Amino acid sequence: MAAPTDRSSTPMYTRNPEGAAEESEDAAHLAWFHTLAHGLFPYHFDMVDDGAEATAIYVTDYSGVDWEVPEEAERKKMPAPTAPDTFAAATGLTYAVETDVMGGMGPDLIPFSETEEAETFADEHGGRTIEYDDIDRSLVEGIQMTEME
Repeated sequence: MAAPTDRSSTPMYTRNPEGAAEESEDAAHLAWFHTLAHGLFPYHFDMVDDGAEATAIYVTDYSGVDWEVPEEAERKKMPAPTAPDTFAAATGLTYAVETDVMGGMGPDLIPFSETEEAETFADEHGGRTIEYDDIDRSLVEGIQMTEME
């Protein structure tokens, strides 16, 4: 499946009539989100609980984007690029979490394809790094409950 053409994160889910997942290129099963902790992952966990399987999940890869966190801003926030070449498969990325930099709706997961870049980002912004397989409902709910500063 090709990378999506826009949005901040894009999963694709498939189900046959019995509820079991099956391979499909049907765009009717696409979903788009502008945040990971407040949109994509809660939806993903709900879909999996209902018997669907993600055939692809793409998120913004900040290793492949020219970005800058405005340090002078009252609230540090990551940009949300949507060009097709800014996406990468979510499963192969390293995520900075618990940083002082916000996503579109507050505290979020910030993905990087280069682990060293994720580690540097986390060090500079007071967080830590995790891999895709470390992301679970408990982690996401904790991020959602974190107050925006």
